[in-house]
Amino acid sequence: MTDETTTLADAVFGRSAAKPPMRLLNDISIELLPEHVASFNPSASQLARGSYVFLTHIAGKPLAVQRDAASAIKAKGYEPVPHLAARNFGSVDEYRDHLTDLCNRGVNTVLMIGGNPGPEASAMTCAADLLKQPFVGQSGLRRVFLGGHPEGHPNIPAETLKVALAEKVALARAINLAPHIVTQFAFDGALMARWASDLRASGIDCPIRLGLAGVTSLTKLIRFAMLCGVGASVSALTRQSGSILKAMREQDPGDVLKALELGVGSHQLTDTSIHFFPFGGWEKTLDWVARQP
Repeated sequence: MTDETTTLADAVFGRSAAKPPMRLLNDISIELLPEHVASFNPSASQLARGSYVFLTHIAGKPLAVQRDAASAIKAKGYEPVPHLAARNFGSVDEYRDHLTDLCNRGVNTVLMIGGNPGPEASAMTCAADLLKQPFVGQSGLRRVFLGGHPEGHPNIPAETLKVALAEKVALARAINLAPHIVTQFAFDGALMARWASDLRASGIDCPIRLGLAGVTSLTKLIRFAMLCGVGASVSALTRQSGSILKAMREQDPGDVLKALELGVGSHQLTDTSIHFFPFGGWEKTLDWVARQP
């Protein structure tokens, strides 16, 4: 079929010309436990210098460990993105002091989340509480990542999540922080693309980093999915595994990424990139990324 015939058919049937899928792996970020930073030494082919490295905030762990990890990541040539979980702070003062110290070390980007409920009442319970503190706008931060849930949340209705996300975006912009979104991982690329398209349609136009689980075993992926409340697309993951032999091998995100790139292209989404959760270790995931054509 000639190009002219294809163009005519597209015009008659209302089709748009096919476009190659986006190369989402051109811009990736990765998540680490602070204690893993000392051994984090990827090559430039695995992770470009200047890339975001997110640092978790686990309840009960000393905040100084995260601060030192942020300094180390900065020294290695990457941009640290410390998680700030509202429920993990014992007081607003502790939050202020931690944020001030991070910014003094050159941190200008953070992820603000609610965190898991603890046994005791918290001074703050959600990312909006973190953003509303008067010192945040003068802290030196330039951008803030906010959490997204492509599969929804087990305890919060989808519309409530969307309204809350729009509120946080507005709060960030009111104090001159550039809002970005980073999502929980999922295993259904088409679903994730539809979710991002729905956000765009609702007026939430922030850059989005779509979460993918890195290279690890199927059993570990399922365990983390259940722990993180990611259940709806676990069936998609197990369908991909096919045979018992394939299920026994380490899983990579290739099939999910392919569907995601097609979905991002068909929905004409821009400002989208990938965030990896390396449950099997950063080396396996970044080795896999470096091998992709």
